Amino acid sequence: MFKGQGAQRREVSVAPSARPSPRLLDFGVNVDNSSALKVTAFYAGLRIIAENIAALPKDVRRYTKQGPVSEKTGDIYRLINDRPNPYTNAFAFWSVICTWVKGWGNSYAIIERNGSGKPVALHQVHPSAVRQTMVDGHKWYSVTMTNPDLSFLNGMYSDADMLHFMELTLDGIKGINPVIYNAAALGKSIATEAFAADFYKKGGNIRAVMEYDGAMGDEAYNKFLQHYSLSSDNYGTPLLEYGIKYKQLSIDPVAAQLVQSEVLSIQDICRIINIPPHMIAELSHATFSNIEHQTIQFVQYSLRPLVKRLEVELESKLFVGGEAGKHDVKFILDGLLRGDTQARSAYYHNAILDGYLSRNEVRALEGYEHKDGLDEFLYPQNEGVVGKEDNKNE
Repeated sequence: MFKGQGAQRREVSVAPSARPSPRLLDFGVNVDNSSALKVTAFYAGLRIIAENIAALPKDVRRYTKQGPVSEKTGDIYRLINDRPNPYTNAFAFWSVICTWVKGWGNSYAIIERNGSGKPVALHQVHPSAVRQTMVDGHKWYSVTMTNPDLSFLNGMYSDADMLHFMELTLDGIKGINPVIYNAAALGKSIATEAFAADFYKKGGNIRAVMEYDGAMGDEAYNKFLQHYSLSSDNYGTPLLEYGIKYKQLSIDPVAAQLVQSEVLSIQDICRIINIPPHMIAELSHATFSNIEHQTIQFVQYSLRPLVKRLEVELESKLFVGGEAGKHDVKFILDGLLRGDTQARSAYYHNAILDGYLSRNEVRALEGYEHKDGLDEFLYPQNEGVVGKEDNKNE
């Protein structure tokens, strides 16, 4: 709008231009969680992450003035370490929970409580059986099991009675499905495998070609094939008639491109599920000098974020009444970060001599039983606390 002598008032309304919808990449294959699991790299990545976390030692600790104290006899400890429910052991429970988190973006477990509100069982529920809603600012979960043997889990559950583990989320309410969001990359992997299967099924692995100047009649062609087949069946050297030339190929270019495409597909999948390529046998960039550090990075950047998601959700919903805020749950990753024997030995040696680990604590970290007399903390004779020097010899 402009104002001035001789100027007229003009109003212009600009409607938002219609933006073209994003172009979807279509590789001619159906991409969902079921088809994605048939890709070996995706399957192997989920399995390695899920099994590693399921195998971790888990601890429940109570905070005291002297620091955290392990409670290995409590009901919560039993649920997460021994048997979450009557039909699932702890390893299978955490394996399936982590598989759903990484593969579906969401994982659910119903908290069964007794009359006093304390958890007595954890029931895993497939993401496809859960419908999530928001009512007056609170999350509610509707569960409909397709398996009639598990129909006793059907019903509506409040947020307090449902463990909900999320992967990447855009709203803090529900995780996104990594398969759907990365359908293009996974579709390329599925299409590559399908093309390779069809290529090799039709004998596409070409080792050589035969060249002939001019046109060959049917009679000559059939006679040549007959003679060539007979010599080939007997592993002999075929006699090429009619001036035909045999030209051997070092490697079929299509086959070479298939190999490269499969490597790129593995790397794409590793980025999707956040796992180093060497963990699923893609060793093109792995060496003896860096593979240990890559394994440590797998723990730090792949397992640790997922472990923290599990810990936070468990701590916020399993402890009730006076227990809330006074306990924590820990998935112990130390065993995966120990490195080789030499590095571990040097670490323990310094820890004992510097006085921040006792010899029995080191034995516990290595899986050995405690020994009498090894609970004392040591430190070098020429060191001590300032102002508290030993005056026994004075």
